Amino acid sequence: MPILPLASLFSIYGCCQCCHEAGGDGVDLVTLDAKRGTSVAPALEENAKLQHISKNMNSHEETRVRKTAGTWGYALQILYQVCAGAVTLTDCVFWFVLYPFLTSADYRLSFMDVSMHSINAVFLLGDVFLNGLRFPFFRIAYFILLTGIFVIFHWIIHACVSMWWPYPFLDLSLPHAPIWYLGVGLLHLPCYSVFALIVRMKHLCLSRLFPDAY
Repeated sequence: MPILPLASLFSIYGCCQCCHEAGGDGVDLVTLDAKRGTSVAPALEENAKLQHISKNMNSHEETRVRKTAGTWGYALQILYQVCAGAVTLTDCVFWFVLYPFLTSADYRLSFMDVSMHSINAVFLLGDVFLNGLRFPFFRIAYFILLTGIFVIFHWIIHACVSMWWPYPFLDLSLPHAPIWYLGVGLLHLPCYSVFALIVRMKHLCLSRLFPDAY
């Protein structure tokens, strides 16, 4: 899945940024203390007391503050949400439509078929339980846009070159092709909704199991 190396690169970039900011703050504090000629321990004690008081007074307000993501952060979120819907749709179509009804009896699954239509869902579910990204429902528009680009790309390729269709219902020469396209288009809503429900259940379970830390 292309999102895995991209997510790793963004995570490494974020860790480097945090280390750089933390290092810069430490240098500024040491320089300021050296210029003033004061000890660090009293300042740390006073800061700890002030932080403790401010946390008690504004604990509810701090939980509502959410740091906005940058450009790459939003790009990662969109890729993650698009892949969630696309994996659900592709796996459901393959295992519930193509494999039982449109493949021959002597058809054998290759490792690539299984990995593209099973292992991707396992990795994506693992990513869901490990990250804290939001999953707003309005971004189903990006999912529909990706499907449209995929279909148009295959139309152009097959209009120029005679080759095998990866999904037979995309073939426009079939008499029932409009019904297939309509059915797949309607499947976008439940597929994206199922994944949004999984993310919502994860947040609900974590908030109940860890009410203080979550």
